[in-house]
Amino acid sequence: MAMKKVMISIPEEMFTVLEKERNERYLETVPETIRVILSDYLRMKSRKLR
Repeated sequence: MAMKKVMISIPEEMFTVLEKERNERYLETVPETIRVILSDYLRMKSRKLR
């Protein structure tokens, strides 16, 4: 799988929520947390389409 780097800006409130989620999931970084959340979301969405 090819990986692409993407830079995003997020509001402070969203960052705070992502930090909380990162700690709850024992992840190391916010970008890793975003990848996990997106992966979970897309996996659930693809199951609903079946």
